[in-house]
Amino acid sequence: MSQQDRRLEVSEAAWRVIVREGLDRTSMRAIAQELGCTTGVVTHHFRDKQELILFALNQVTQRLQKTMQTATEHARGVDRLVEMLSAFLPLDTERQDILKVWVAFLGYAIGRESLMAEHQQSAAQLREVIIQELKALQSAKLIRANIEPELEANALLALVNGVSLDSLIQAKRLSSDHQQIVIRRYVNELLSTHAIPGSGNP
Repeated sequence: MSQQDRRLEVSEAAWRVIVREGLDRTSMRAIAQELGCTTGVVTHHFRDKQELILFALNQVTQRLQKTMQTATEHARGVDRLVEMLSAFLPLDTERQDILKVWVAFLGYAIGRESLMAEHQQSAAQLREVIIQELKALQSAKLIRANIEPELEANALLALVNGVSLDSLIQAKRLSSDHQQIVIRRYVNELLSTHAIPGSGNP
């Protein structure tokens, strides 16, 4: 097994512990126990908990980007934006775990300037993807010409984050279908007068 593969294995074990126990109770020893190895094996790949957490956050961002890419492979037009935003929602077990790790990291980063900077950088990468999608839709005249892509990207991500957190806190209150309806309803407000909601026209 390569060094990178081993680091990924350790990171995935950290994910499982974070999801189950929370980040504050996630220690190098707990991760080693999850892997069935000694603490020395874990510290061989990550010198401390902070380095491991940063690596795990990077994996969150990469998984979100991959989910967004997969979700939009067969979607066109405005439907691409809806599917892209839906990739952030905890609609299945994997995305629920991603959300839990993301939220745990945010809480842990508060008061830790370097960690918060990493979190903000990660969020900025995802925001830029949404901005570029909005600009493409605007160029295709599928959404209104008078909107500001940067402002709308912030609003859309704030909406998605709010829906995601609410579904995490009150799982039975907001079903997967309802989560997607909320997103679709907002996106429809951005449509050009010439676009048909849900048409997916390019």
